[in-house]
Amino acid sequence: MTEHPAPDTPLCRCVPPWPALTAVIEGTAYPAEPTGAHTPASALYLAHCTVCGAPYTRPWRRLTSDTRAA
Repeated sequence: MTEHPAPDTPLCRCVPPWPALTAVIEGTAYPAEPTGAHTPASALYLAHCTVCGAPYTRPWRRLTSDTRAA
């Protein structure tokens, strides 16, 4: 099992921080966004900053065509 860094440790040094997130689930990359509570995917996988690659250790959810802005 992979150990996750402390949730309050800011690892992304992008400006602004966390410009975009992605999560790789079973070999497929999915766009993601921060959310208030863990989802089944965020409980099992880490999202990462798409710019610097820093792991995002807080709750996130996958973006779908329904959740993306038009």
